[in-house]
Amino acid sequence: MAQRPLTPARDDQSRPPLFTLEEWRAIVRTLALSPRQAQVVGLAIQSKKDKEIARILRVEKTTVYTHIKIAKSRLNAIDRMGLAYRVFECFRDNQGRASS
Repeated sequence: MAQRPLTPARDDQSRPPLFTLEEWRAIVRTLALSPRQAQVVGLAIQSKKDKEIARILRVEKTTVYTHIKIAKSRLNAIDRMGLAYRVFECFRDNQGRASS
């Protein structure tokens, strides 16, 4: 059974989420990220450092680094800024399809 894409984990509840749950699930499906990669990428695009992400998700820092490395490779992004750009590009494309 395929796992559902998870919402990006958040530890700062004072800021509103970047995407609604439906939007995030559509992005994750389109980008073909695993549930854990989706969590890590979601936190990374919120400008969280590897150490912070590891603390939030209760994993090793090297695990976070590996997830980000794989996501960057999968999305053809050079760095975290490129990763964020690809996520927002996907969001924009999904919005365009939804409004058509």
